[in-house]
Amino acid sequence: MSTPARPWQRLRPRALAMMAASYVYDVLAGAASMGVAVHVRYILEQKPAPDFITLKAAAIFAFACAVVFPLMGLHRGVWRYTALNDVIRMIQAVILANLVFLPLIFFLNRGDDLPRTAIFLVVPILSVLMIMPRLGAVFLRTGALANVFRFEDRAKEPAILIGGEAALDTALSDVERRNGSAPFRIKALIETGGGHAGRAIHGTPVAGGLPDLLRTVRRIERAERAKPRLVLADARPDPDLLRQILQVAGAEGVKVSRSRPAGNAANAFSPIEAADLLNRPPRTGTSAFAESLIEGRTVLVTGAGGTIGSELVRHAARLKPARLVLYDSAEVSLYEIDMEMSRTEGAPSWRSVLGDIRDQRRLARLFDEEKPDIVLHAAALKHVPLMEENAAEVVMTNVEGTRRVIAAAKAAGVKVVALISTDKAVNPSSVMGAAKRAAELYVRCAAQDPGMPKLCVTRFGNVLGSAGSVVPLFERQIAAGQPVTITDPKATRFFMTVEEACGLVLDAAALAARPDAGNGALFVFDMGDPVPIPQLAAGLMRLRGKDPSAPGAIRYTGLRPGEKLHEALVYDFERMADTEAPGVLEVSGGLPDPAETLPRLDALVEAAREGSPEAVRAALAALIPEYAPPPA
Repeated sequence: MSTPARPWQRLRPRALAMMAASYVYDVLAGAASMGVAVHVRYILEQKPAPDFITLKAAAIFAFACAVVFPLMGLHRGVWRYTALNDVIRMIQAVILANLVFLPLIFFLNRGDDLPRTAIFLVVPILSVLMIMPRLGAVFLRTGALANVFRFEDRAKEPAILIGGEAALDTALSDVERRNGSAPFRIKALIETGGGHAGRAIHGTPVAGGLPDLLRTVRRIERAERAKPRLVLADARPDPDLLRQILQVAGAEGVKVSRSRPAGNAANAFSPIEAADLLNRPPRTGTSAFAESLIEGRTVLVTGAGGTIGSELVRHAARLKPARLVLYDSAEVSLYEIDMEMSRTEGAPSWRSVLGDIRDQRRLARLFDEEKPDIVLHAAALKHVPLMEENAAEVVMTNVEGTRRVIAAAKAAGVKVVALISTDKAVNPSSVMGAAKRAAELYVRCAAQDPGMPKLCVTRFGNVLGSAGSVVPLFERQIAAGQPVTITDPKATRFFMTVEEACGLVLDAAALAARPDAGNGALFVFDMGDPVPIPQLAAGLMRLRGKDPSAPGAIRYTGLRPGEKLHEALVYDFERMADTEAPGVLEVSGGLPDPAETLPRLDALVEAAREGSPEAVRAALAALIPEYAPPPA
């Protein structure tokens, strides 16, 4: 087995040259400072300085500097990243070089003709000669010197900061600006570019590149007697890089955090989230589209207390609406988003209304009172296994509730209604998915009525962290030390963050609302490749310092009623095309025939009113040929 290369052995030629130049400069500065100190002392006494003592003192002090400075690691510091640690270490090195110089000069000539005060003058002179050029380099890079000052609180846990050179600089500067408020002490840097191994940035040593991470974790754990935290300097880490880091974290049982964008003070350095484990970088909606839809208008959000609904409220509130109307049947959820709005600085006018979308009179009265321009219809029953046991209720909410919202919108002259659907509506295997597909069919049929508002459907996959989704379940199991339960080792799902979902919903609604847009558009979102559920679970476990390969760490339970192994975003007969809004795709094909579809929808709702699960499933199968209810 070959011996691992030391950090200095992997240095690039330019880095070696810069280290050598730094070392030579410091030693020459030492010689010059001693010469100046001796001359200054003789000038003050108005005597000529003997040349031999000046040269001898300068040479001996240069020798002392040449020995001491490498021991103090001064040559390793990157000048443009000088920090308070470096300044203190330079002053310490100058004093130590002086202490080495004194016995040497005394041994050689007992210090004859050397002014005793020169040894005191050399400390400030050399300190200035060493510190000022470095501060100049910092000033040229940042335009300010404030970031040079930082202190270390040794009561905090140790950490290793990981990232590229620029990201490390930004994260370290952020730590310094917080004046010790970061929750850890950065003991080493892993510079993924590999160009600064063996050197230092902001006074913190670069332990090497990613191949050195495991060795660095173990070294710091031995030195600190505590496991170091791994902190990603990049606000949006590369997925491949993240997976490599998580491999080390899981094997060594260490926690992982990441730096957040500047200005997010409350969570500037917070744990890695499930969103970071997606097979793609996160996306955001195009605010220019959404702003044109929302600004100055009254927006009604149904299901406003849910995961999607509450985030839609937050998004819309930032886009300067004239008024927001929050509608939900869940008292606690509605109370929470209402209280959040009351604490939001600059929140628009809003009203929180408790009510059910199945209550036609309540809806009609609300629409008449508020006269909304935009309706974002997020209210739905969505938990797949639970809805298998409540087939009639899910149809009454997801289908009949949607019909009543659109009827109220039509009567009130609403401009646009956006229905939020799901990938489970494609080739549905569950009552919930089939009911959502039925709602999609109704919207696209109703859109063919000339008197309707602009209607659209937005269809996307699982939202990370939403109530009842797999990620919170995994998190609870990991925190409790229980096995993580996965339905099937081959299961995959499409995932997106709630921020992505809501930004794209608003973009899609804005596209649908344009005068030249056809009615009844169906939009899907570019969600990247589906994520294997075992990969997601393993990543979450490693984030929390757990080893997914340990015996009993993961347990497979089999698919639950109504669940599929894989989801799809479109049917085989549907085609996707790009739109002006990045990430939003418009779907064509499969437009339903109202004369055939609407009577079957009426029959479905009637079966749900009667409450027979068998009749509901039969009516769904008659409406949606792709739906195959499980055998009784």
